[in-house]
Amino acid sequence: MALPDLSVTISAPTEHDPTQPTPEELAAMHHLAEVALGNSGQASRCANFLLAWADADSFGAYDPTDIWACDPTVIRDTVTVFGLIARVSECPELLDPTIRDELAAIATKWRR
Repeated sequence: MALPDLSVTISAPTEHDPTQPTPEELAAMHHLAEVALGNSGQASRCANFLLAWADADSFGAYDPTDIWACDPTVIRDTVTVFGLIARVSECPELLDPTIRDELAAIATKWRR
């Protein structure tokens, strides 16, 4: 069985400010939040990832093996967001304040 292509293209720097998320990274972040608010088997895995990024002390750490239970699109988005996290060293709501309400809803659904 052939493995799906999960590669993420890393392009050469452009005029984009490297301390800010790209449109693709924002889209990946919001897609993971949308999945986390759903009822699929991978919803809790997306929630774990986003909540750990937002506040691991309060919401718990992320188990990287969670990614094994995700489809290729969610895996690609997780890798994209992980790259964002590594590059900018900021919490999600500081990168995009619109994610705050989604994170609150995710925390309510999965942690309370």
